[in-house]
Amino acid sequence: MYLLATTLLGGLYLVILFGMCLGGVVGVKALNREMRRREKDAKQDKEPENEAERPAEKKGEPKQKTQKIYYIVEKKRTKSKSSYGEPKEIKFEK
Repeated sequence: MYLLATTLLGGLYLVILFGMCLGGVVGVKALNREMRRREKDAKQDKEPENEAERPAEKKGEPKQKTQKIYYIVEKKRTKSKSSYGEPKEIKFEK
């Protein structure tokens, strides 16, 4: 009877510990999501809403086009082994 009680208490301890860890992870993720949302809302509030508040752009100058950037990626070349060496012998001693 004593063995069964300790086993059940151990199982209950594991379930509670798992629940606490899961709650911690979910809580941290929810906190990060909320902080990003608040930061995004604050950034949108700072932007002027109508055309009169925005700084005037110069109409005579054309907008600069962004240049595309291309990267050259080469595969790493490896030497192919056509033959294998002698197998090593492993000895297990008592």
